[in-house]
Amino acid sequence: MLVKKLIGKEVIGSQGDKLGKISDIDIDILSSKVKCAIISSGFNTKYKIKLDDIVTVGDTVIIRLNLADLKKSAAKPK
Repeated sequence: MLVKKLIGKEVIGSQGDKLGKISDIDIDILSSKVKCAIISSGFNTKYKIKLDDIVTVGDTVIIRLNLADLKKSAAKPK
């Protein structure tokens, strides 16, 4: 899948909650591998999620985490 098809998609959590939108993809230039996706949720609130946490991608992106999971386990980007 192309990155441009992910950017801007709404993210839905495991309990059906709207978590924000995919705002960016973090890529390790040296290894040429995607490190994580960045979810923007409100004013200046961003979370990193592993690609393994993405369940499906369609009109929206569904992940296996909910907002509480994001807040306690997902690292915030710098």
